[in-house]
Amino acid sequence: MMNSVEGIWKKRLVEYNQELQKYLKYMFNDHLLFVLIFALGGAAFTYNQWVKTLDSTFPAPLIMAVILGLLLAWSPVYTFLKEADAVFLLPLEERLSSYFTKCIWISFMFQSYIQLLVLAALMPMYVAVTGGSFSNFLPLLVFVLVMKVWNLYVRFSMLRYQEREVHFTDSLVRFLLSAALVFLVLSGAPIWMTIVVALLMIGYALYFYQSTKGKNLKWDLLINLEQQRMLIFYRIANMFTDVPKLKGKVHRRKWLDWLVKAPFSQASTYRYLYLRSLVRTSEYSGLYIRLTLIGVLLIYSNSSFIFSILTTLVFLYLTAFQLIPLFKRFDYKIWVLIYPVSRKLKKSSFQKIMNQSMMVQAVVFSLPIFVRGAWLEGLITLLSGITFSIFFSQFYLVKRLKKMEESLFW
Repeated sequence: MMNSVEGIWKKRLVEYNQELQKYLKYMFNDHLLFVLIFALGGAAFTYNQWVKTLDSTFPAPLIMAVILGLLLAWSPVYTFLKEADAVFLLPLEERLSSYFTKCIWISFMFQSYIQLLVLAALMPMYVAVTGGSFSNFLPLLVFVLVMKVWNLYVRFSMLRYQEREVHFTDSLVRFLLSAALVFLVLSGAPIWMTIVVALLMIGYALYFYQSTKGKNLKWDLLINLEQQRMLIFYRIANMFTDVPKLKGKVHRRKWLDWLVKAPFSQASTYRYLYLRSLVRTSEYSGLYIRLTLIGVLLIYSNSSFIFSILTTLVFLYLTAFQLIPLFKRFDYKIWVLIYPVSRKLKKSSFQKIMNQSMMVQAVVFSLPIFVRGAWLEGLITLLSGITFSIFFSQFYLVKRLKKMEESLFW
């Protein structure tokens, strides 16, 4: 029986890694890596300049305690469970303790990277304010990781309760205890205060470990949480490639009807279809809105003129590049194939929709610069975005659509 449980664990872990790799190779492509390097470089420069302005009165320990406390309290346990497990694994529940222990530790391995990166990002602020040394990074990292283990074990114990109120209260208590202990350590508080909070955390964990020992697993809850976790990953992956397991939702959005109105003519057939799909389908409209907001925030947070232009061009390209699959959305709809319109009209209509969408985005990207009062820089950024939109839709997009049509016929 132990071998069968071990076999289930290994199989689930292999399947999960294969699922991740299948989509990560599309997510971390050359385009995204370029944007990440560019964005992180700009953010690091801005952050470094901001850190230089801090003095000893800045509440760095408190800010770090809140951020790290939230990350520590957020401790989902990756169970890799599936719907059928509620039936087929239920008889093995008493023998699955080793399975779930491994789930806790694999969750720790994945989440420890986030703790490492966040702590590394916060250290310059902490050193600048307290006058400490970067040599404290490793002891602090070990301390934070130990707390992550505590949060994961407590979280899994609380999953034996079905009530949402219990889970919310537990998350709040773990956040308060974790943030308090981090704050006491970072602020150099008296050792007895740190010991008191640490004992409270140990007592909290032991109490719920004992009180949930005789409770059965809530299989529906565990499976639902696992499905929600994977759904978040699929939604992110869907920004870069088609995800068959994720179906985009269509929303009515009556308040945008004025935007999708088209003249009653053959020439407006595909324009109406593509524009309506772009506005109403969550996978396309969500992508467009998210990338636009991210670009606006980056431009607004950095006053560099060169940074603003590069951000505008990069995000225009990223948005347009990921909207190209919209062109094939109706290829397998029979009622579209019998339309008495030319296929050239389909291509030209899509080009116009892409061009107009990019131009609207270019206008939005220039707004933060105009708000700062840099009228000349804003105008140059706007003209650069419009020019790029025209070149993209008239040259690059034409070649991409031609390749897509060739692959369709073959």
